[in-house]
Amino acid sequence: MLIGLMLSAQLVWAQEDRQTLFDNDLSLSNLGFMVEPGFQFTTIAGESAGFFQIRTGIVFNDRITVGGFYGDMVNDIRPSTLNSSLPPRAHLDAYTAGGFLEYTVYSSKLVHLTLPLSAGMMEVEIDDEGRYYDYEERKNLFFEPRAMIELNLHRFARLNAGLGYRIMGSAIQDDPGVPEAGNALTFQVGLKMGVFSFSQLKQ
Repeated sequence: MLIGLMLSAQLVWAQEDRQTLFDNDLSLSNLGFMVEPGFQFTTIAGESAGFFQIRTGIVFNDRITVGGFYGDMVNDIRPSTLNSSLPPRAHLDAYTAGGFLEYTVYSSKLVHLTLPLSAGMMEVEIDDEGRYYDYEERKNLFFEPRAMIELNLHRFARLNAGLGYRIMGSAIQDDPGVPEAGNALTFQVGLKMGVFSFSQLKQ
């Protein structure tokens, strides 16, 4: 679906005026940067989980963004699949880290579409506050396509919200005592701030 949207948008552009990523040569005026704090609602091992996430990246022609992200789970969950012999305070903790590629359609419009594709690693571990030893952990690769609606609040600030789907990949570290995170739908909100194109500073 995401690829289809990107191709159809590019087809519309091609009919109006043929453009390329590096129109008029690549220069500082074509570049920008962004920082985006956000919050993600999803599930981990079948339980509701929230992640605080920070993304940062370099923007090309206010259209394509390449960058990295880090997310940390903010609530404690104890799924039913967790070993019942563990202490009552034992729960799951998780974080994510990786990179992303994002394609934005008609960024100059008040409301527009942006399509991020994230890829990285998720670590899920059993935690117990006040413990004197570490439990094992599970690390998996994952990727997550999203479709986001974005609102231009200011020329240096954009609010976005949308849906994605987290697809878990191969294990980097696998411990049978730690429940699998599992594939899951995600809902993301964020506030994107930055100079999306240095040409904006001349306006």
